[in-house]
Amino acid sequence: MKKFKIFVEGKADQRFVHHYIEYLFAASLKCDKDNAPEDILSGDGWTKIKSRRKEGENIREDMRRNAAEGGVNLIIFDADTPKNGGGFSVRKSEIEAWKAKYSLNFELFLFPNNQDDGALEDLLEKIINPQNKPVFDCWQKFEDCLPTKTACTKNPLTIPAKKSKIYAYMEVLHGESRAEKDNVKDSNRDFKKAEHWDLNGAAIQPLKDFLRLHLAEEGGL
Repeated sequence: MKKFKIFVEGKADQRFVHHYIEYLFAASLKCDKDNAPEDILSGDGWTKIKSRRKEGENIREDMRRNAAEGGVNLIIFDADTPKNGGGFSVRKSEIEAWKAKYSLNFELFLFPNNQDDGALEDLLEKIINPQNKPVFDCWQKFEDCLPTKTACTKNPLTIPAKKSKIYAYMEVLHGESRAEKDNVKDSNRDFKKAEHWDLNGAAIQPLKDFLRLHLAEEGGL
């Protein structure tokens, strides 16, 4: 596997990409004292980069250093939706304009599949272990029920965010102890656990192709 730096939006993204790269390349990534991968950096999503005066100066410097050392730079962000000021085509255009403005060298992948609107959670929903689908069937009944319950509030009840859906999926699959519940948190999830996730699912193929294209050594995976 080539030397790399990957820039993601948050702890959930960092954990997922970390585990998927280890799974895909049968590798172990170097981690810090908090078990976070040193070469997968989280915290500066696109909305933060474009809203700040320095426009991600720290990320740009990291990219330039890594490129100078012969490393590969990857950005893996959410495409988001038009409702949230994004969407695949908008987000891709904005990031490519930033890339050109600062003469940066990186490759871009946008969750969920590098062509549709959405986010990491949209991909995660599609790669749950199929035997756990009844959990989401129950959640769907919950979502369908909410609009019918109007007597308890003056305002319409809103559907919880997709992050809540994934959190609920993780929570019901773990035990009731504090240690088990800690494993539900973004930075503690085990995405290599086959009882919960199908890392060979069709929905993950675009990410697999992207990572193999840019990280595999010549003649490798």
